[in-house]
Amino acid sequence: MPDRLDALGRCHGYLAVANDGPVGTVETPLFPPDVDEPDYIVVRIQQGLRSRLPVVTAALVERVDPLRRLVYLRASGAEVAGQPEHLPLAI
Repeated sequence: MPDRLDALGRCHGYLAVANDGPVGTVETPLFPPDVDEPDYIVVRIQQGLRSRLPVVTAALVERVDPLRRLVYLRASGAEVAGQPEHLPLAI
């Protein structure tokens, strides 16, 4: 069975589950330079017609269930939604 950070590196599209229920979908893991394990994940939270992309530290990931495609977080949905947002680079 893969460890938590190894599985977290392949969690694109998984459902992110906060302490109080589903919060969004993992958009992408974020990797620091020259490291194979992510230090953050970006979670897409749908809010009506628009969505937010909060960046969540890997330290808040309790576990990853690759079979059920779930990422369990040690935070409430409001705490996840309140994280700084990942904004695409303007070119």
